[in-house]
Amino acid sequence: MRRPLGYLLAVFVTGSALALGFVSGQWVMAAIVLGVALALALGAFVESGPDSAKEVALIATLTGIAVAGRLLVHPFPGVQPMTVIVVASGAAFGLRIGISVGALGALVSNFFLIQGPWTPWQMALWAACGAVGALSVRLARRRLAFALLCALLAFGFSTAMDVAYWWYAYAHTWAGLTAQVITGFAFTLAHALGSFAIALAVGPELVRMLERFGRRLHTEIVWDEAPAPNQFAPGDGAPTSSPLRS
Repeated sequence: MRRPLGYLLAVFVTGSALALGFVSGQWVMAAIVLGVALALALGAFVESGPDSAKEVALIATLTGIAVAGRLLVHPFPGVQPMTVIVVASGAAFGLRIGISVGALGALVSNFFLIQGPWTPWQMALWAACGAVGALSVRLARRRLAFALLCALLAFGFSTAMDVAYWWYAYAHTWAGLTAQVITGFAFTLAHALGSFAIALAVGPELVRMLERFGRRLHTEIVWDEAPAPNQFAPGDGAPTSSPLRS
């Protein structure tokens, strides 16, 4: 799919999702349709890369790491190491891979947990975390700064998810929004503190490890053909004719 066509389809589907929500009030279905739009935009974004085959392999590997991290600590409510992994991926590999790992990590991990109208929001928010990581490369080298960045992004992520849940599950009133944010504050705080602790402990090391992995993936071995034995080029001192003459 060409990038302009993919983006146009994504915009069309997004408009359809919003129209569905406002006209019929089917906000859950609208959120699912929005997920389709995000998938279309992501596909066009990744496919337009200069070296898409290697990028796809790298994105698949990083997504697997992010999903494993999320599933590993799922029994602890609110703790999400995936946020740190996504931000580190963006810092190590740039905007395209950071966004892709964030969005795909949310989508794939929810196949093991549960899919729902919250999936598109998680895809968009974790993609945004990857983008911020790509734009904050210098902070990734500084342990405390990187930990504070991850904590801030985690707090914003969970707060935005509270807003999303209010958007499709509650009446659109300020009282409903306030109640939802207060109810989810404990999970928001756990996400922020957990991300801070993980990034403070292993953040810069994780970024360096990912960078080394990327360099190995993009390393190419070129075999040079050695000259055959007993072959001489003209002018290298080798005789051009037989020394024996009749």
